Amino acid sequence: MLKFAWFVNVPGSSPDKYKGVYENAESYNMIVGTGDMESAKAYAKQLADEGYTLFNLCGDFDDEVTAEMSALAGEGVKIRHADYLPAEFEKVSALEEFSEYGIVIVMRGVEEPTEVDVNVDGMHTRAIFVKDQEQANAAAKKLSDAGMHGIELCSWFDKEKTESVIEAIGGATPVGTCGEL
Repeated sequence: MLKFAWFVNVPGSSPDKYKGVYENAESYNMIVGTGDMESAKAYAKQLADEGYTLFNLCGDFDDEVTAEMSALAGEGVKIRHADYLPAEFEKVSALEEFSEYGIVIVMRGVEEPTEVDVNVDGMHTRAIFVKDQEQANAAAKKLSDAGMHGIELCSWFDKEKTESVIEAIGGATPVGTCGEL
C-alpha cells in the first residue's frame, strides 16, 4: 500500500491539530499542517521511518528545505514541493490573502472524487483525490468556484497536465504543481 503525505505550512500548527486522512484499498493519504520548516523536517523523517514513500509539499517549501527533507527521509522516498509557471507565480505572489487552499491529488485506488477538508486556526485546506486528468480538471474547477485563493497539484502533474488544469479553470485561480515543470 502506498503511504502518501502532503505537508501544508501552517504557522503555529502541528500534525496533531491540522490533519486530514483519506484511505482506500491501495493508498493511505494524509494532509498535515506543520508549524515551521524544522518541525516539517522532523515529521517527514518520522513518517519515512513509518513507511511513507511519497511526500508533496506546499509552495512555501523551497529547494533547500526539500533537499534537507529528502536527505533525512533516505533512499526510496520521493519528496517534491509545489512550484509555479511564471504567469501563475505572478498571480499567487499578488494575493493579499491565502487562507483558502485547494489541492488536487491523483491517487491510486480512487474511482470517484473524494474530498478531505481541514480547517484550523483560520486556514482551510480542501484536498480532492481523483483518478485522472478529467476528474482533476473538474476538481480544480470546483475548488476555483468555491473561492480557493490558490490550488496546488500533486507530483503526477507535469507541465502539460498542469496547463490543462489552468485552462479548465480559465486561469481564475493561481495553480502550482509538485510535478516537473
